[in-house]
Amino acid sequence: MPGYAIVLASGELEKLQAVANIASVAAASEIPIKVFATMDGLEAFDKDTVESKSFTGGPVAQAMLESEDIQVPLFTESFGRAKELGDFEVYACELSMDLLGKSLDDYVDLFDDVLGVSGFLTMAEDKQVIFV
Repeated sequence: MPGYAIVLASGELEKLQAVANIASVAAASEIPIKVFATMDGLEAFDKDTVESKSFTGGPVAQAMLESEDIQVPLFTESFGRAKELGDFEVYACELSMDLLGKSLDDYVDLFDDVLGVSGFLTMAEDKQVIFV
């Protein structure tokens, strides 16, 4: 199966969580997934942002962050689990990093590599592309 390539451009917590859930289920189902984190989607992986949990989002995001009764793993934990389960890779956008003067060291340790758009398009040529 060719799998999916997900362009993660949003930093909204609900969208990050949705991509992480899709990736985890796909990896467990032996469906290859490649995620290209770009723009605000990449910035959500910033170590300081993750540590402080200072994410944007609506009511569902706030409920996830404030819930004491239901433990929802943060998207970074779900991405890590997906990597353990199957064919799941995460790439950081080179342009976004260059614009902000950042390196992979500034982000949580989940990225397989840094890609430009042309590298992503080559990687995604046999996959269905989803934009989030």
